[in-house]
Amino acid sequence: MTCYLCKGEYKPSTTTHFVDLKKCMVIVKNVPCWECEQCGEVVYDDAVVARLDDIVKQVAGMMTEIAVVEYTNNKAA
Repeated sequence: MTCYLCKGEYKPSTTTHFVDLKKCMVIVKNVPCWECEQCGEVVYDDAVVARLDDIVKQVAGMMTEIAVVEYTNNKAA
């Protein structure tokens, strides 16, 4: 896969995903991604995006200011 920014090549990696929901900050660690070897641009597969959305929705319902969670494929986590 070629980076749309710099035309470098993507490699499998993990990253930390941050979401600011105004009422709280959600930090998801160890998220699988594709990272450009040249410029560092990060992209996610569709399944990872869907799972991140599930995680953020689940955490947003909690009464907390900052939530740090580990990425899992398990919908119950």
